[in-house]
Amino acid sequence: MNITRELTNLFGQRLVVTGETLRSRFSLAIDDIDFFVDELADRNYVRRITAGKRDYYTIGPALKEHADDVGLDARLEAEASNGKIAHSDLESVIDVAATSDVIRYLDREGYIVDLDGEYLVEESIDEYGRYLADRVADTVEEEFADSSHVLRSEEFDQVVENAIDNRFDVLSSARSVRTEILESVETALLDRLGLEQGPEMVVAAEPFDAVVDNQARRILENVRAEYDVFASPSEFLDRAEDDFDAVHVASDERVNEYVRNAVEERYEAIVNEKEF
Repeated sequence: MNITRELTNLFGQRLVVTGETLRSRFSLAIDDIDFFVDELADRNYVRRITAGKRDYYTIGPALKEHADDVGLDARLEAEASNGKIAHSDLESVIDVAATSDVIRYLDREGYIVDLDGEYLVEESIDEYGRYLADRVADTVEEEFADSSHVLRSEEFDQVVENAIDNRFDVLSSARSVRTEILESVETALLDRLGLEQGPEMVVAAEPFDAVVDNQARRILENVRAEYDVFASPSEFLDRAEDDFDAVHVASDERVNEYVRNAVEERYEAIVNEKEF
């Protein structure tokens, strides 16, 4: 427990340490340090970072269980801005002689992704996704407006990907986490734009509902103008079948069918509730 506490305090202050730092911290003889750090590494209290002829150490998974908000991932997440960290800031956080070797280790072990001069912090992908979503939201919103506020799920995926690629090269630079980035951007856009995602379609809820309501009421007015007042709601529905079939908002028939079903449901609700 004393070793656990001392190491937790140490890694709370420094991200990466040398074997000499560990020797000094625990008042070890020079001949004992190799055995000591080997034991710590075997027990997953530290992780060894080999840099040339020297070894550096960071917190290991076993020790991490006892240390809240201590370690590489937590420190990098804290230092990240919009999910990224600049090279100079990363050097400052590492603060050891073999900076380039440690950065390669962080990249190899999945802590960061090199974006040519700055780094994506993998623990902060959701934050980075929100950052990207803010910058492509207008483009995505325009696509929905041009498509009667409904897109097929795969079309939505493509629209988001294209919107990102048109402004950033991150999807090609960060291929190892490409899927995670796209998912985080889409999740942020669902919230930001008020989108609802179903198994086949993604809709901009409020404007789509307005379009559906307008279509349903237009059909109702057509039916009422053409026929006498009917005795039952079922007659209103029967008379509107041709109008439902005529609803056409996109070149994709799956989208048209989705909209027709929504219009018919809204029409039926209006008739049954006598909202006219």
